[in-house]
Formats: sequence, C-alpha cells, structure tokens
Amino acid sequence: KVQQYSDLPVIMLTGVEKEETVVQVIELYAEDYVTKPFSPNELVARVRRVLRRLGDFTYTLAPLTVVDDNLQVNFSECNAFVGGEQVSLTPTETKLLYILMRNSGQIVTADFLLRRLWPREIAFEDRLRVYVHRLRKKIEPDSDRQYIISERGIGYRFHSV
Repeated sequence: KVQQYSDLPVIMLTGVEKEETVVQVIELYAEDYVTKPFSPNELVARVRRVLRRLGDFTYTLAPLTVVDDNLQVNFSECNAFVGGEQVSLTPTETKLLYILMRNSGQIVTADFLLRRLWPREIAFEDRLRVYVHRLRKKIEPDSDRQYIISERGIGYRFHSV
C-alpha cells in the first residue's frame, strides 16, 4: 500500500526464506529483502545502498516555482496552482513535471524519463504516456495553454507559455 501513496523504497525484513516468496516480493514491490537473522551492519549497508541509488533525486528548483501568471508549482508540497486553483499532484507527477521544467525548452527523451521516474522497475512508454496525460489534464485545463509538448518518437519538452 505504501507505493500507492509514495515512491518510498521498501526493504522487507522477514523470517521467510522460501525462494519463490523472495522473488515475488522483490518483483512486486520491495527494493531489497533481508531474512532473519541478520546483522545490524548488513542492514545498514543495504539501507545505504538503496539511499545511494534513490538519493540523487532532489528538487533544486525553488520550492514554489512560478512558470507564468497561470501556473505556479510547489514541489515540496506536491501541488500546483492553475489559474489560482490548487491542484494536487502525485509524487510521480511532481517528479515528471520537475524534470521537464528543469530542462525547459529541451527535449527530454522517454527513455530518460522512464529511468528517472521508475528506476527500480521495468517501465514502458505506455505508462509514461498515462502519467503525461494525467499531468496535462491537471495543469492544462485550458486547451489554449500547452506546457508539455510531445516530440513524436522521442519524448517531451516543457514550454512555458
């Protein structure tokens, strides 16, 4: 359930050593799987490894970024203000918007976005398209204002109007 609401990594600590269970848990949702008994040093090393892999994603833009008179994004709160109305963003939508805005005017390839948004999973472009579609519905309610431009066969570009 954690991954429905957050992109937090999960390290499973358990006494179950059955191979099929370990494989299933890792494939479905766990970043790592540690069986009891384990040493504290081993656990710390595994946590540090996960944090190294995931820790490079930090929001370096201002917490509240003003795009134009219609769109302001609050990365630390995972929301945006569109035409003065507050819109909630999921953590993944926030990351997607952040990456696109950070590279404003430049094409960001679909492959790059997939690796950044879902580093622990095999993700396909269909999944990315769904997130882009949902994000567009939230930040582009007026069809005259288009912030996320599709670059067919390549990726996406953020365009501040």
